[in-house]
Amino acid sequence: GPRFTLDQQRHTLVIATRILIVIVGICLPYAARLPRGAEWVGQYTGTGLNGFLMLEAFNAIAWGGLLGLTFLIRRPTAMLVPCLLGFGCLAWLHATLDLAADAQAGIGLVLIPIDALVPIAIGGVIGLVLDRRLDGKGVA
Repeated sequence: GPRFTLDQQRHTLVIATRILIVIVGICLPYAARLPRGAEWVGQYTGTGLNGFLMLEAFNAIAWGGLLGLTFLIRRPTAMLVPCLLGFGCLAWLHATLDLAADAQAGIGLVLIPIDALVPIAIGGVIGLVLDRRLDGKGVA
């Protein structure tokens, strides 16, 4: 069969990483609410197409930040740090936001992805340092 160069393999892995970030980013708000049951998931899904689009538009702030880091961090393994910190923060915030608690709770949907940018940035710095150190050691 055809042999791929290391650069071609790395490029394919980066594309797969980007696709995975988008898929996880889109699904995560809903998946994070599953442990609390159908009522909690329903707070996010019972809003129709407009609600879905609004939630995903704001949520794209966070996963878009992760996606942007894939242009600075060349190794998908080094992307694990910002992804774990960012998606972990997002999962925790979405899992604990009770939209039924009060009329202003919906503002959290706007603030959650903005709050997640802090751990994403911290993870991005760590991932970038890790990426560059691996470069210096000649690790693929």
